[in-house]
Amino acid sequence: MKNLFLLIIFATSTFTYSQIEERKGKLFFKIGSEYRITPLPYDGSKIDQKIPADIDVQNSGVAFHYGFDYFITKNLSFGFNNSFRYDVLIRNVNEIDQENGFQKTDKTLIVGGHLYLDYHVKVFKNSELFARVGPSLLNGGTEYMNKTTFYDNQGNILGSSFSNETLEFFATNIAIGYKRQKVELLVGLYSSSTSNYFDETESLKIPYINITYTIGKMWK
Repeated sequence: MKNLFLLIIFATSTFTYSQIEERKGKLFFKIGSEYRITPLPYDGSKIDQKIPADIDVQNSGVAFHYGFDYFITKNLSFGFNNSFRYDVLIRNVNEIDQENGFQKTDKTLIVGGHLYLDYHVKVFKNSELFARVGPSLLNGGTEYMNKTTFYDNQGNILGSSFSNETLEFFATNIAIGYKRQKVELLVGLYSSSTSNYFDETESLKIPYINITYTIGKMWK
């Protein structure tokens, strides 16, 4: 029994080492899930009061993703993944059939796109650590309609205008991960100073935890 146990450990170790040595030039398909924690504290006085969204609610919660990693070398990989979640588009405010307001509150499919570089370092016998950095596009699909009514000096309505707005923004993605065979655990942060939530420059930081499973190589 002891010999069988040692044989299993040796075979697993050899398999993991072989995977690392042979992954250069290979493309891998992955799926996973991500939990975005409530954004770190920011200056609430800089929030654009015309934006009909709850920043904390809209930027936290569970997302699912699929993606591809291509290993340029056995340690350096380039990746892309597409994330999606079903969440609140805008908060409960005046509906658009009034003189000023926004479309009715609704949930929508919110998507994200992520490009990144991972650098892997084998620090344990059967596993490795890796660092990630890259750009992300968050909150895609959050377009909404804004109605503004204009008045003359006597308070009479002159007319109304409708505009399409969006809450998507670009962010920098930095993270540290642990990988064992086909499973990855990642702790990271999305950071942006260009989101549409504020009327002054303010940094929005969204921490997250990500778990990913590698389905396999796209070709042999």
